[in-house]
Amino acid sequence: MQVIEYENAKTFLDDTRNRLMESEAANAIILSYAENQNRGVESAMSTRFYCVTEDDKPLLPAMFTPEVVPLLTEGPGEAARLFARYLFPKNPRIEGVNGPADATLEFADEWERLTRCNLEIRTNLRLYDCIKVANVELAAGHSKQATQDDFELVKHWRQAFRNDVNSTIGTTDEVIRCHINEGRYYLWVTEHPASMAHLAGETVNGGMIGAIYTPPEQREHGYATAVTVAATQVILDRGKKFAILYTNLANPTSNSIYQKIGYKPITDSTAWKFTPAI
Repeated sequence: MQVIEYENAKTFLDDTRNRLMESEAANAIILSYAENQNRGVESAMSTRFYCVTEDDKPLLPAMFTPEVVPLLTEGPGEAARLFARYLFPKNPRIEGVNGPADATLEFADEWERLTRCNLEIRTNLRLYDCIKVANVELAAGHSKQATQDDFELVKHWRQAFRNDVNSTIGTTDEVIRCHINEGRYYLWVTEHPASMAHLAGETVNGGMIGAIYTPPEQREHGYATAVTVAATQVILDRGKKFAILYTNLANPTSNSIYQKIGYKPITDSTAWKFTPAI
């Protein structure tokens, strides 16, 4: 086995697209980042792409964005360990790893061996997809695309969402403004905005929903359900075959809500946190 580090997303996709498309929904984040970089989207330009191969066969595609953590796909345990050994001399201060539960466990175990760091599970996640929205009763209100007039609210809710889910992934004012212009933020509005969802990216056949957030004082009224239904329908109405989203397995409420909407579980993943030993 060997690790290939790609100079650009195009050559990465040339080598790995067929492998990634075997599980398009599960690999949607890597696919969308690679396609965005291929198109010159600024927010994806710093991401590096890798693949562990054997006999020219892709075993474990992966990506790493500085200031975030590596993201793995499904692959053999030894491939995940080899990737950890490859990254260590280049990026010895990596703060964690995300991806399928089995592959990230192997990577984390190898990283602990290399660095003597302390391992901690940041979040256990479940990936769902939806091909048709169920007929559910929605909360009072209506959906609307966020505009630049909503920028401060969207920015505040993005940060609040990040804090709620203990995420390592941030975003800049410039990216938020760009995504608002692209129509990627949706709000559920009653007398005022009550909940938010973000169309986070696309693949050939699917669209991702992220940053579903309702402020504490507005919770338990069905607003998150309503904005998720609206965002999901937008994706399907655009001709995509499925919408996907991740949930925190520690939150049974959200897992139950999304299944009632029509989402079905695909796979589980783990976000690990690495803390240097004192």
